[in-house]
Amino acid sequence: MAADWRQRQKQELRRLLYETAVELFETQGYESTTVQQITTKVGVAKGTFFNHFPTKEHVVGEWYNKITFECLETARERDSTNAEEAVCSLFEDMTRQATDSPELMIAKSQNSSDPLLMAAEQTQSDEIDTFVREQCLAAKEQGELVADLDEEFFTSLLITVLTGSSRAWVRTQPRFDFPAVIRQRIHFLFRAAQPARG
Repeated sequence: MAADWRQRQKQELRRLLYETAVELFETQGYESTTVQQITTKVGVAKGTFFNHFPTKEHVVGEWYNKITFECLETARERDSTNAEEAVCSLFEDMTRQATDSPELMIAKSQNSSDPLLMAAEQTQSDEIDTFVREQCLAAKEQGELVADLDEEFFTSLLITVLTGSSRAWVRTQPRFDFPAVIRQRIHFLFRAAQPARG
């Protein structure tokens, strides 16, 4: 029982550190927030943060994984009419979640080549890839996309649109309507991959 209680306390402390870090990133900026500020607000020693998160980037990675997991769960439960709608809805949900927390989105984009952050988000990235590829394969089998379409290549194009648009959104001022741009670009790719109508 004591071990269970200690584990629950540890999990609660980790949750509190995560939520405090995200709140400070959103209100005062990722770069401006120090680990000391996070731990002071929680009321623990600085070293306690590193027991749960090796770096601030790991908090950003967890944030990205969390929103991606939630969006994927919604996408799997959604009754989409076709593959294009399923992919558009997933990507729009992800972009809305991300743009609701611009400081975290910017931090993720600016640290996207960090090996620690890349490793932290790899599982969810694989899940996105699987979901999109399954949608494309189903669309090809149903005649919504050309029969000789390489669904892996097409999936990589769709995901590149998401990641490339994400980086552009971070760099562009004033910022464009990210969900609307994603829908427009995904629509273009799906139209280009449709069978010719005769």
